Amino acid sequence: MKKAAFLILLAVAALLAGCEIVLTAPGILPGTPVTVGSDEGATETVDPGAAGRFELVVGDKPVRIDVYQEDATPDGDLMIRVLDKDNQPYAHTNNRNYFMDTEVEITGAAAQGVVVNAPYSINLPANFGKAYVMVNNMSSAAQTVTVKAFERNVVEREGFEISNPSNGATSVGYGGAILFLQQRDTYVYNGADGYTLTFTVPGDDYLHLQLQIEGTNTLLTPGQQAQLLNGDRLTVSARDGAYAGFCASVDPGCSDGIDTGEYSLTISQ
Repeated sequence: MKKAAFLILLAVAALLAGCEIVLTAPGILPGTPVTVGSDEGATETVDPGAAGRFELVVGDKPVRIDVYQEDATPDGDLMIRVLDKDNQPYAHTNNRNYFMDTEVEITGAAAQGVVVNAPYSINLPANFGKAYVMVNNMSSAAQTVTVKAFERNVVEREGFEISNPSNGATSVGYGGAILFLQQRDTYVYNGADGYTLTFTVPGDDYLHLQLQIEGTNTLLTPGQQAQLLNGDRLTVSARDGAYAGFCASVDPGCSDGIDTGEYSLTISQ
């Protein structure tokens, strides 16, 4: 009898070892499950002044959460909040262009033309674990919302080597995107002294991006220039690390065409 019980325990242990089990902490309300990678997502109708609650699990790849409305309304009619496995706030947004740390107060949504296919989005880093998504309906009418989540093949720049133009070219460009809170992209300039660096972003600077050149302790904001010296280390980040975009036009997963988070580095004579 004892041997049989032992064998049953071994079988159960083997079964659990092959499963990814994420427990919900006591006292935390569960949400409607969202399957990462599902085109259907999960849908709820949220009454005015109420909030829909969803949950998902982020594994070893970054995940982009997209919240769609059945009938598009202006920015600000929804407020999206992401909570971690302990139900602690991580990020929020009421705007289709960017998201921010919850320590940054939402003061109002920027006016923009609403595109029906454009979601409110938030990126979560790899190994985030259990995430809860709260969709608050700030409008005066019920809203039908769908939450989807997809893995992202995002490569952050860390010590990426850049150089001056060559082979007769007068300039050379590099680009990246700030897509996560606290993200810092770093570059090392391996080129001749005296070339000009121009730091730009497409469209509006929603993220308050900045570029620091550590060699000369120079700080640039979009549209500014500086002279480079061989060995300079460049760091691009959002102000205080508190803002992030969610899409880059070169990302095949961004079919909506919104390119917030992107920036460009141009080195010229």
